Amino acid sequence: MAASGESASPKKLKLVVFGATGRTGKELVKQALEKGHHVTAVVRSPEKLNTQHDNLSLVKGDACDLESFAAALDGKDAVLSSLGVYANIFNPTTFYSESMHAITEGMTRHKITRLVTVTSWCTQPGPNNDWFLEWILKPLLLNGVIKDMATMEKTLESSDPQLLNYTIVRPCRLLEGEQTETTRSKKGSATLGQQTRLHVQMLPNLC
Repeated sequence: MAASGESASPKKLKLVVFGATGRTGKELVKQALEKGHHVTAVVRSPEKLNTQHDNLSLVKGDACDLESFAAALDGKDAVLSSLGVYANIFNPTTFYSESMHAITEGMTRHKITRLVTVTSWCTQPGPNNDWFLEWILKPLLLNGVIKDMATMEKTLESSDPQLLNYTIVRPCRLLEGEQTETTRSKKGSATLGQQTRLHVQMLPNLC
C-alpha cells in the first residue's frame, strides 16, 4: 500500500496480444512493454515481430484455432486483439467472427474476463452517419470486412457480462506518424476522419 500522499504504482499486467505483427499490433506491443506489462504475442509468423524484450514472449498460433494458442492464455490478466485481414465485397471474410469465437472460448476456459479489441468506426449503421460512408464507401469498398466485424461485435454484445468484460475500440482511418488533428463525432454516429496508430488507445481501456 502506498504511503499517505503517494499514489500506488500502476499494476503490471500479464497480457496476451493477438495481431502483434500488424502495424497497429506492433505499436500496441511497444506501448505495453514501455508501461512494464508482460506481453505474450500469439502470431502466425514469429519472425515478423522483431521486437526484443525480457517481458515479451512469442507463441506461434492461429487465432482461429483455439488449441494452437490455448496454453498461452493460462494465468493471464487480459487479452488485446488488433487482428486484421484484407477482404472486399467480392471476397468477404469471416476471420473476425471466427477468431473472436476461438479467443473468447479460450478466455472462458482460462477464466480471463477482460478483453479489448479493435474493429472500425463504421460497423454500426445509424441515421447520423456520414451519407458518403453509408451509401458509397461501405457498399462498394468496405462491406467485405465491415459485415464480419459487425457480426463479431454482436457476439460480444450478447455475451454473459459476468464472464466477459469487453471494450471495442472503433478508430477511423489509421495513418502512420504523429497525431496532427482531432476529429469529433456525435455519439452513435460514424464520421469520416483519420488518426495515427500511435493514438489508438487500447491500454487505457484496460482500467
